[in-house]
Amino acid sequence: MQIRTTRNTVIAAAAFTILSGLSAVSTANLPEISIQSLPVNYADLNLNQAEDAQTLYTRLRRTAEIVCEDTRRKSLQEMNDQRECREFAIDQAVREVGNDTLSQIHQS
Repeated sequence: MQIRTTRNTVIAAAAFTILSGLSAVSTANLPEISIQSLPVNYADLNLNQAEDAQTLYTRLRRTAEIVCEDTRRKSLQEMNDQRECREFAIDQAVREVGNDTLSQIHQS
């Protein structure tokens, strides 16, 4: 997972495929991991205002949904992996922005 902040843009990236049970799998048999990222621009927002911080949080959530989306039929484990991917992407993006108002919205 990589998050880069450049001039009011957060790059949220998340593993599209999350590996589980790695201890039982040899590295030669690991599936390929596809990393996707999308920029989330917030140059138009004042994060000291709760409404604007909420707007950014909504953008981050929507971007995480896109980055972590898997449209094929999924098992329960794959659905859980997709949810964890979204949560991880949002957690990292909020942490990287480093704004108290945004962090409070995320924690609520």
